[in-house]
Amino acid sequence: MKRWTVSCALIAIALTATAGDESDRNSVSFSRKLEMKAEPPPLNCVASASLDYFQRGATAEVEITVENTVCDAASGTFVIEATIRVDGEQEAQKLKFPESWQRVDSAPLTFARSYPIGDNADLLRVRIRNLKCACSDDAAPADNRP
Repeated sequence: MKRWTVSCALIAIALTATAGDESDRNSVSFSRKLEMKAEPPPLNCVASASLDYFQRGATAEVEITVENTVCDAASGTFVIEATIRVDGEQEAQKLKFPESWQRVDSAPLTFARSYPIGDNADLLRVRIRNLKCACSDDAAPADNRP
């Protein structure tokens, strides 16, 4: 007589007995139907941003473009970081300006902003930092997914 025990979520035990040429098989099995509901994973928003900038007097003029190929309707935040050097100072300074964005379709979002950098300051560079993105709950996947 042989005995096997299988253990998983359910346990099944099978016993097999053989006598001469005749085979008599007795088995006991247990089964349970499990139903699992799986929600589709949320769309992970992946945004990219670019910018053009120049100095006009005491302001930094910045044009920002935000793109997202994962979902149509999306929103997010980022920080504009302007590096300046004030006349007479050796060290450069970083000015930070928090921003938010939102779009309702798949078109890239472009907007312009003016940021105060102060009198007697030279604008050295402008960067986008901490770009965050979230697809709206009712967002449909974009047609131009990678």
